[in-house]
Amino acid sequence: MIHSQLEIYDLETRKWDTCESMPAIFEHSAASMWLSIAANTKTLYAMEQASGITCSFDPISRIWLGPFDLRHDPNIYFSVIGISGDNLIMLGLLGNSENVKDIKIWELKGESFELFTEIGAMPKELVEKLKGEHASLSSIKISLTGDVLYIYNPEEPKELVVCEIDGRRRVSRWGSLKNATVNDGGRVTERAVLTCADVSLGDLRKAMKSGKGSFSTVNNRILQ
Repeated sequence: MIHSQLEIYDLETRKWDTCESMPAIFEHSAASMWLSIAANTKTLYAMEQASGITCSFDPISRIWLGPFDLRHDPNIYFSVIGISGDNLIMLGLLGNSENVKDIKIWELKGESFELFTEIGAMPKELVEKLKGEHASLSSIKISLTGDVLYIYNPEEPKELVVCEIDGRRRVSRWGSLKNATVNDGGRVTERAVLTCADVSLGDLRKAMKSGKGSFSTVNNRILQ
């Protein structure tokens, strides 16, 4: 039996410590390509994207809890998780990869995540943009900063779908933008990893002084 070793980095001691191995339920899917990971200030969550099985990890006690089945809807065939504010959210593809009926977003609460609240559903025209030139959609990836969520198709990353979660904990706006790492001639690289963060003017000044990297400005086309 293969167990996936977990290490945690202590910011005070600046050392890595070995923790309890990941739950055995993840023994065949511990690679990052099979898992969706989300973390807030208190807890780390790991979801198996194909099944929706999820476990949580407390970095203080260093104990794993679960597993929890987050697939409350049997029509979900692929799902990923993220943190909006301090709340766990889940995006699910419904139907099947050849016929995507919906892409929905839920907020999850409760000790066993038994409380599901649907907070948004992607407009059909944006689902088609995610597919790109492909007839199917087998998976998605997400990245969040604050209450802004970016969604993309790792097999067709030319277009990013973006939405914003408002103060009522509902998706209030949807839109799309071009992926700056993809040009008209194809991909700049064979593989790209998307992340996002709040960037201050001070951060931009430091980056520009370094003389490294490049910058692109993209209009954020938000649908009203």
